[in-house]
Amino acid sequence: MNKKVTIVDIARESGVSKTTISRFLNGKFDNMSANTRSRIEATIARLDYHPNRQAQSLKARRSFLIGVAIADISNMYTSRLLKGIGDYFQSTPYQVLIMDADNDSTREASNLEKMMTEQVDGVILQPLTNHPSHYQNIINAQLPVVQVDRYTHPVIWPAIVSDNYQKSREVANLLKQSNYEQVVVLSNHIHGISSRMNRLKGLADGLATTIKISQIEITSDRHWEGQLLSYLKCTKKTAIFALNGHVLWSTIRFLQTQKILIPDQVGVIGYDDDQYADMLTPAITAVSQNPQEIGRVAADTLIQNIERDQFPADIVRIPAFLHIRDSL
Repeated sequence: MNKKVTIVDIARESGVSKTTISRFLNGKFDNMSANTRSRIEATIARLDYHPNRQAQSLKARRSFLIGVAIADISNMYTSRLLKGIGDYFQSTPYQVLIMDADNDSTREASNLEKMMTEQVDGVILQPLTNHPSHYQNIINAQLPVVQVDRYTHPVIWPAIVSDNYQKSREVANLLKQSNYEQVVVLSNHIHGISSRMNRLKGLADGLATTIKISQIEITSDRHWEGQLLSYLKCTKKTAIFALNGHVLWSTIRFLQTQKILIPDQVGVIGYDDDQYADMLTPAITAVSQNPQEIGRVAADTLIQNIERDQFPADIVRIPAFLHIRDSL
């Protein structure tokens, strides 16, 4: 029978101390160089070493479980966000428990209760509401939490988000430069969702009173389509600003069925293009986010907070990019 690989073997082969290996396996990367981490990772892979998570948990008094509470797992943004989180934890002893709320606050609350039952060491949360009272059980448990994409008001935990407000100000400037007279904002439910609220506010502040803004929330009964048509019948030069990728594709699909030409009859711009907006004809002007980096930074922030037992309620904004194409 082959001898079981131990951390002593990993330490010897990596040229570091047993203590350094122990710190690595427990996710303690402070003052550990990237070269050392890479060397340890390569040695662990080469020797096919599998740490005993149960033994680690007993020794460290941790579960080495991280809960990831997602608002809606079905969209492209979420898959890229989860990839960033998963890539980060791949080289740590932590395992990830992913739970989907399906945009249902009751289901979200149930998911968080289950995570607490599993004694997760911390949670990465994409909140469905900006009301802290909805998360009182986690607050009472003093569980480390990092928010992604959105955040509560007031901000009670660290949050890693896109620079939504600033990018929408840039969109406003572009619309003014293109001499639009009316903007129709299409979105899912906005109230309580900080990312959508900040995008709308950035646009409104950027346009001030220069261009009229109308707002439509897309619903399952398709009533929004009739509302949109009524705005498009006016003689004003009109642009549509879709506040996320799902809404953008619903909008384009509808315009195509109605044979409404972009940009001849209406301009179109989207927030979060799912990396496909440049493949259409005409190519769609869009803001692209970096959810993979948001996920990676969120995971790193959570581990640092767990290790240091500190939870500063800072907001970190990951830059998005405005790609100007042919749809305006």
